[in-house]
Amino acid sequence: MRHDNRAIPIDPWVASSLLQKAIRRDEVDYAVYAARTLHRQRGSGIWRRFLIIACEDVGIADLDLVRHVAMLGDRSLRQPFGPDEEIVADVAQRLAEAPKDRSSDYLACAAIEHPGYEHEREAVAVLPVEDQIAIAVDSQQPIVRRAIACWYSSGVNGGGCRVPGSDDLRGLLRGFERVGFAESLSGIIETAARKTREPMTIMLPLVWALLGEDTRSPLTEERPLPTAPCCGTIPAWALDKHTRAGKRAFAQLIRENPAIDAVLSEHVADFRALDVLAMACFYVDAIPVARRLMWTRSHELESLGLETDMAKVGCPRQGIEPILEAVVANLNHLNAIRCRLFGAELAGGRSA
Repeated sequence: MRHDNRAIPIDPWVASSLLQKAIRRDEVDYAVYAARTLHRQRGSGIWRRFLIIACEDVGIADLDLVRHVAMLGDRSLRQPFGPDEEIVADVAQRLAEAPKDRSSDYLACAAIEHPGYEHEREAVAVLPVEDQIAIAVDSQQPIVRRAIACWYSSGVNGGGCRVPGSDDLRGLLRGFERVGFAESLSGIIETAARKTREPMTIMLPLVWALLGEDTRSPLTEERPLPTAPCCGTIPAWALDKHTRAGKRAFAQLIRENPAIDAVLSEHVADFRALDVLAMACFYVDAIPVARRLMWTRSHELESLGLETDMAKVGCPRQGIEPILEAVVANLNHLNAIRCRLFGAELAGGRSA
C-alpha cells in the first residue's frame, strides 16, 4: 500500500483497529493510512488513541517516544511541528517503526482480573496507601502483588467500579522516583494516566523497575507474524473482536468449521464459545508484534496476560493451548469469512 491522502471507506472502529494492528505489525503504510482516516473521522480524539497505543504497545521499549506522543496531545505544544495532518502521519509512522513491549498491559490485566490473585487483591486493598506504595517499589515483593499495589494506590481504574484506594497517583510516582525513575518521566506517566484513565499507564514505572532489576540486557527480536489476505484495501487481521465484521466472522467460523466447534465444545460452555474464540483469535493475529523488546520476564508476563484474558471470558487453563492451536490451523478459513462478510458490508454501504 502506498501513502494516500484519501480516506479509507470504513467506519471509525475498523480504522482504529487497523491503526493499532498496523502499528503492532510495523506496517507503516497501513498505520499512516488508518491514522489519516481516523483523524478525519474523530478529529482531536486521535491523540488519546495514540497515547493509549504508545503506553500499551511501545511502553518501556521507547519511553522517549511515549513522552513525545503525550506532549503532542497538547495542541499548543504540537503547533510548532506543523499541521495536524502531517503530525498524525509522522506519529503513526514512528509508533509503527518503534520496538514494542506490551508488558504494562499484561501486568495491569493480571493485577485487576486474574482469578488466582483475588486473595492478594483483598489483602492489599485494606492496607494504608503508604504501605501499598512501599509494596509497589519493593523488588523483593512478588510481581503481581506489586502491580496490585500500583493499581490500588494510584486510583486509576479506566472508568470501572471505584477501587478502594486513596487516589495517590503522585505519591506512587514519587515512590518510583526514589528508586531512580526519572522525574520527567513521572510527569509523562501522570499525564497519560489522567488523560486515558487506563491502569496500564501506571504499570510503566513498575515494568521499568522490573527491567532495571533484570541481570540480562534486553534485546530487540524480529519475528514473523501470520499473513492475511486483503478484504478490499483492508488486511483481514484488522477485522478483530472490536469490529462488526470481525464479531460476525467469529460466529460464522463456529458454524462452518467442525474443528473449531469441536475444540470449543470440549473446553468451554456453549454460551462462552463466541467470546472465547474472539479472545483466542485476538492473541493469534491481533496482539502479536513484529519487533519486540525481549527481556527475562517477557514470556512470563505475556503468559500471565493470556491466562487472565482467557479466564475472564470463561476458558479454563487446560483449554487455552488446544484452542489457540485450532485457531492457528484454521486461520485461513477465518480470513476467508472475514473478507466475505466485510465485502458484503462494503457493498451494502454499511462501512462507508
